[in-house]
Amino acid sequence: LFIDALIDEQDVVIKPQSQLLKRVRNVSGATILGTGEVCMVLNPHDLIKSVRKQVLSRGVWSARSPIETVSRKQVILLAEDSIATRTQEKRILEGAGYEVVTAVDGLDAFNKLKTRYFDALISDVQMPNLDGLGLTVKIRKQKEYSELPIILVTSLASDEDRKRGADAGANAYIPKGTFNQDVLIETLKRLV
Repeated sequence: LFIDALIDEQDVVIKPQSQLLKRVRNVSGATILGTGEVCMVLNPHDLIKSVRKQVLSRGVWSARSPIETVSRKQVILLAEDSIATRTQEKRILEGAGYEVVTAVDGLDAFNKLKTRYFDALISDVQMPNLDGLGLTVKIRKQKEYSELPIILVTSLASDEDRKRGADAGANAYIPKGTFNQDVLIETLKRLV
């Protein structure tokens, strides 16, 4: 990380983020400056991890030709028990250029998560064996998956359901009743 100049230095008390903002990348909290302005405080460790992740997803630096890069498709784990919905969402994601690995329920998804690297998880909430909320909680308990973007796509659309999703650790919550493939793709691009 290079900087041109250091403008100012301050000692501040960082206020922890609210539950809704807890999964915002690269931010460790907020503080109130002497002027009364609220200022978000960046997390340097998260910034470095994000840069490394972008370098890996965009390509590998080649000593022979700095212009050449080897790119890879971003890989999405899709957990959905309905065959019709799973097939539709898989087609949408593949059409947007993602590689998709499917899981038939939360338990299947959790087991597949351990087999390779995934850029994000999209999950239904109501599933047998392990539902989407339970899957999200289980994933967030694993340190190595603390930054994994999780999007819940579900028919449960009340404010209470959304809060339960946020409390479990999901980054986004998309109701199936108002499902729009553009919203799914835009949400995914924003999080990955």
